[in-house]
Amino acid sequence: MRPWPLLFLLLSALAQAPKPLKVGGEVGQALYPGGRGVAYGEARLVARGLGLALWRGEGQVALGLGSRFRPFPILAQEAQAALQGAAWGRGEEVWVPLRPLAQALGLGYQAQEGVSLTLPWAQLLGVERGPGRWLLRFSREVNALPQGNGVLFLLARGEGEGLRQEALGLFLPLEAPPDRLYYPGGGQVALEWGPLPRPRPSILLDPGHGGQDPGVPLGGGLLEKDLTLDLARRVAARLPGSRLTRQGDQTVPLEARLALARTASVGVSLHVAPGSAVNLYLPKGRSLPLAQNAEALLASAPPAQAALLRVYAGDPRRLAQALEKAFSALGLVVAQAEGPYALTDVAGAFLLLEVGAERLKTPQAREQVAEAIAQAIRSYLE
Repeated sequence: MRPWPLLFLLLSALAQAPKPLKVGGEVGQALYPGGRGVAYGEARLVARGLGLALWRGEGQVALGLGSRFRPFPILAQEAQAALQGAAWGRGEEVWVPLRPLAQALGLGYQAQEGVSLTLPWAQLLGVERGPGRWLLRFSREVNALPQGNGVLFLLARGEGEGLRQEALGLFLPLEAPPDRLYYPGGGQVALEWGPLPRPRPSILLDPGHGGQDPGVPLGGGLLEKDLTLDLARRVAARLPGSRLTRQGDQTVPLEARLALARTASVGVSLHVAPGSAVNLYLPKGRSLPLAQNAEALLASAPPAQAALLRVYAGDPRRLAQALEKAFSALGLVVAQAEGPYALTDVAGAFLLLEVGAERLKTPQAREQVAEAIAQAIRSYLE
């Protein structure tokens, strides 16, 4: 028998043998489960050596650095774990593939006689201090660790008022620990004190048609798309912070409008038709569980909870009632019907309002209608 096959097998076996592993200041070994040539390291050693966050749940493990994290499912079969790039459960230990982890978190990875994972020290670039909030910016993502009377930024260096350099990183003494610590991304760490700001309901106005879709001709050279945009702008001027699905004469596909509607607490799709009638179209049925229960929850919840609920879900029928009341003050009767099937997947209070062109002939008339719509939305949210 020629020696070449034996030599090849020997070299292959050596390549899969355990190798020295150095992770920051920690030393261990890299294993190659299943003989697949994928280097694995013990998760706790990797996290400890580079100051990474480590989380382990049922059937999953994740390591994180600032706003970056890399989850792995845990598999007991070593060959299957290496084949799928998953973590390997070895008794009480969990081993993770090192190269994918390094790529996800921006770690240095070298594999020669052994395997080395490195993380250069981060440099503090600046500190922004405001009432109840500090924002620290670093040259890379860092992990921050609250410690008694301050916060330690692991493997970070820098200078600034009150900052103290320590062996493990940069320490910031504080009079009181932060109520919240989070990572906005881009190497930033935010520290905040005080209650969370209450989210505000978002308002969306959808001027129907636009661009290549002119809507219906209304006589006198007027087009539906122009009147809906004019009306939406007048309503938005009365509701600070409201958004429009289009700002000019552009084509906005239905799916794009629906995507915006799904992020809104309350909204009205504006349309114009010949004549003088005012029609409201409510979604026929609602598919989302939160939307289905919104009517009962809004009726029974305490005021604070109801206000919070209206940020994420709403009741189109209550909005319709508010619109009917506002239009009745103008001497206008509003007819209701079910129609926009697309709105069944929208959790907020969203409906379609169609106003007769006869009601919008003059700028003064449009102002009256816009005020009625804005007043109804304010009334609903209050």
